[in-house]
Amino acid sequence: MPDYNSSYYNNVNLDILNLIPNTAAFILEIGCGAGALAKATRERNPSAHYIGVEIVEEVANQAVAHMNHTLVGDITTKKTLENLDKIRCEKLFDTLIIGDVLEHLYDPWSVLTELRYRMAKNGLCIICIPNVAHWSVLLQQLRGRWDYTDAGLLDKTHIRFFTLETAAELFNKAGWQLLDAKARVFWPEQTNEILKAFLPLVNQYGIEEEKLRRELSAFQWVIRAVNT
Repeated sequence: MPDYNSSYYNNVNLDILNLIPNTAAFILEIGCGAGALAKATRERNPSAHYIGVEIVEEVANQAVAHMNHTLVGDITTKKTLENLDKIRCEKLFDTLIIGDVLEHLYDPWSVLTELRYRMAKNGLCIICIPNVAHWSVLLQQLRGRWDYTDAGLLDKTHIRFFTLETAAELFNKAGWQLLDAKARVFWPEQTNEILKAFLPLVNQYGIEEEKLRRELSAFQWVIRAVNT
């Protein structure tokens, strides 16, 4: 039996999919899973040359059918970067996708920097990253808890935690220019109820209401940045 959650590796993040340009010609996906996003992308854009990097070999083997090349490896290692360079043959990527990966890395700053060197000028990076400012995490802290789980915002394999502002700083430090960010909001009814309890803090602590709503509501951020 596999020691991984197969559904996790087969999910398609539609918020990422809808941001991938139909004109994308040379795509790199870090953490490509079983290739579900690659399959959906190439159904829309059959001419795209798609390369994926996946650390779990058994999962990467499933992705082979959906992309031009699948590389098994840890993107934080020199060996994997060297193998990626052999595959791309000095050609620069125009689109980089990193979905739910950066929070698992000790040094996401270096990874974003290294990958930017392999991007064309004005190349687009699309990431999805958990929001540690979400109301569910804040409620835990108010109760004196920080409980890791098997999945979600406090996944026990997460090493780094970001808000939108610190994610923007992550990109800037790595040399990317942030374009925009979209909040992924889950459980909207419950979220609205929670917001009612926190909105009185706006006047008391001088917090902008729009900012408070945004930060507490976003479960994840889908961010676009460009290599300038």
